[in-house]
Amino acid sequence: MEYNVYCDESCHLVSNDSKYMLIGAVYCPKNKVKKVNEYIEHLKENYNISNKIELKWNKIDKKTEKLYLDIINYFFNNDDLKFRVIVIDKTKLDHEKYNQTENEFYHKAYYEMLKYIIIPGNSYNIYPDIKDTNSYYYHQIMLDYLRIKMQDTNKKTIRKVQPIRSYEAPILQINDILIGALSYHYRNLSKNNVKLNIISEIRKLYQNDLNETSYCSNTKFNIFMWRSRDDID
Repeated sequence: MEYNVYCDESCHLVSNDSKYMLIGAVYCPKNKVKKVNEYIEHLKENYNISNKIELKWNKIDKKTEKLYLDIINYFFNNDDLKFRVIVIDKTKLDHEKYNQTENEFYHKAYYEMLKYIIIPGNSYNIYPDIKDTNSYYYHQIMLDYLRIKMQDTNKKTIRKVQPIRSYEAPILQINDILIGALSYHYRNLSKNNVKLNIISEIRKLYQNDLNETSYCSNTKFNIFMWRSRDDID
């Protein structure tokens, strides 16, 4: 089966003022993407929101709370949609010790996030959210890295890694909301009651501890709490 994987990250640079970096993906069969995008656009119309307006975590307010809650419920009730995220405590990173650059670790983290999504025999189109003018170049390096790590020598498993703008794919906006909510949770922020309500809804539907690594069998909403080698040893 062919899948589309929509990726995004939060506070992924060491310089960002946040203890945690998150890299996550919402994915589903390619032949279901159109239906998902159309439903998200339908929800926006129901709330009199233009389809030109992106749904983003940092745009949530009291007026749009119900819409975002509907998006969360739609995700959890749609069997075609799945989510996986890697959560990394940046205070545990020591690039010098492990002879790696920040960018090299970024590729490794992407691999750790994706390796339980990608199953040999299926094929995958990976669409990261564009961050800057270098996105395409660096993601082609990541594509080569993933193919090597996953022994995809015939290039049939990972078909492409193509950065896109989030407005090009409403399904990518679901990823922004989920990652934003988790990042807000891990930073223990509590100033915005609307955002706390969204997180509470995610916690209720997930029915597991957001601070613990999910079982591998939990493919619907999978959290991987990264640990450094020092922690494991």
